[in-house]
Amino acid sequence: MEHKKLSFETGDIHYYISKKDNLNKTILFTHGLTADYSMFAKQVEYFQNKYNIILWDMPLHGMSKNYKLFSYNSLADIIYKILTHEGIDKIILSGMSMGGYPCQYFIYKYPNMAEGFIAIDTTPLGFKYYSKLDLWFLKNAAFFANLFPEKFLKYSMAKSISKTEYAYNVMVNIYKNYTKSEMILQIDKCYKQFIEENIDISISCPFIILLGENDKTGKVASYSKQWAVDTKGKLYIIPNAAHFSNADNYMEVNMIIEQFITSL
Repeated sequence: MEHKKLSFETGDIHYYISKKDNLNKTILFTHGLTADYSMFAKQVEYFQNKYNIILWDMPLHGMSKNYKLFSYNSLADIIYKILTHEGIDKIILSGMSMGGYPCQYFIYKYPNMAEGFIAIDTTPLGFKYYSKLDLWFLKNAAFFANLFPEKFLKYSMAKSISKTEYAYNVMVNIYKNYTKSEMILQIDKCYKQFIEENIDISISCPFIILLGENDKTGKVASYSKQWAVDTKGKLYIIPNAAHFSNADNYMEVNMIIEQFITSL
């Protein structure tokens, strides 16, 4: 993967690309809250000789953590700028957890560029899914997270989203790059922006929903299942996986992603 960056007035956005002339499809993976691009290592390993791949660190995260402007609308525009900079006019989007929101915003803003969407342990945009109590918990998530000592916060978060030792260790290694205050800022900003920017949209391209069978993060499981019912979308339950299903059971996830892309 080649490490690149785009510079803006508000900071630098870092991304990583594997691009070959003989490959005609491109996947862009967007990581989840308090994570970074490295959470897709097993997808890169499997797909890098089959498709072009783009990974990126969102604002406040990874190498882009000094880029402080965070909104899902602007994240969609950043994706667009990365793609145009690389001369890519069609993209398959894959978003894990919070990473699903900029993907949905991108589809909403740039529908002609979206070839497909892979929703990994994420939830839909839309007002009907989230109760006032749900939104209250999101609004105050950073307050509650801040009550924990740093070591315990990182341990409990890594443990809660993973089922396998591999997935757990990926998150532990990612968290080594963040201070507690940086993680609290990520949680506070990302959840509050979701509340502010949530909109009703429809997914205009083919898409699938992947859900770890042991995903107990918030109401992700119930939201995902209802999303599939509402849209008649294809829902895949990933065995032996929690919220971080693309690491917990990467072989199953990679197989499903490949089947989906082949069908496009």
